Amino acid sequence: MFDLAFLLAPAFATFFLGMLLRKASVLDDQAADILFKIVYHMALPALLLSVLPYVAISTTMLQLPLISAFLILLTLGAAMLTGKTLNMPEKSYAVLVSGSIIMNLGFVMPFVQSFYGDDGLARLFVFDISNGLSAYTIAYSVACRHGGSIKKGLGPKLMTSPPLLALITALLLNVFGFRPVPIATAVLHSIGGLTIPLILLGLGASFKIAKINPVHLAAAMALRMGLGLALGVWLASLFHLEGLDRAIVILSASAPAGFNTMTFASVEKLDREFAATLVASCMIASLFLIPVLLTIL
Repeated sequence: MFDLAFLLAPAFATFFLGMLLRKASVLDDQAADILFKIVYHMALPALLLSVLPYVAISTTMLQLPLISAFLILLTLGAAMLTGKTLNMPEKSYAVLVSGSIIMNLGFVMPFVQSFYGDDGLARLFVFDISNGLSAYTIAYSVACRHGGSIKKGLGPKLMTSPPLLALITALLLNVFGFRPVPIATAVLHSIGGLTIPLILLGLGASFKIAKINPVHLAAAMALRMGLGLALGVWLASLFHLEGLDRAIVILSASAPAGFNTMTFASVEKLDREFAATLVASCMIASLFLIPVLLTIL
């Protein structure tokens, strides 16, 4: 237990530092957005290119995007049924559905890196393929439809996504046995090392809770983390996963609601207070759940 606390202490400390900097007015929403943009456009692509080309990709790893897709579709059906059963307002319903299916793997990433190293990160990145695609297709479509804005051009947006392009490039480098030259690897590793601290600072600075319908909040958290955990355990068993692959699936499946839940709610004028409170509440729950899962997996 002491070793686990030692490994996770930097992640917790950086997250709470982001909260303190927000409290001290050093960081605000705009600054947090800038941190996430740096991660999205530079740090995360560099991390992908510095890790994936060097990892031995097993046949089991190739099942991870499929498992992620099954998880998302099953959660989507449950979220739509729950929202209709609760007779939620349209703009809150859209937040419930999108928040339930977007997994915040950026929040899980520091814990995976601390506990499982590059092998764990590689599996997390591969699992995230379906999660990233569904966020900008299914979840964003739900937000647009219920926010009254039907937008096109999601395809071009996906295909110009720096993390997605970096992921595809890194996987191709791995498959064909190519490696970046040593100086490029050193630069990528240095820039990629910014990913985890910037994500944690941004998440801490974005942390906020508002008063909303507690039934709606409980339902959304149960769908994203409770049902996600149950489905993760079931799918890992169904696909006969063991060891690190099993651990990554279960940790990812029980991740908190993704930060894009807030982004989509803001852009499409949905229930922004519900979105912000859902993301923040899930992060609080994850701070307790993830260490427990790391201990028993």
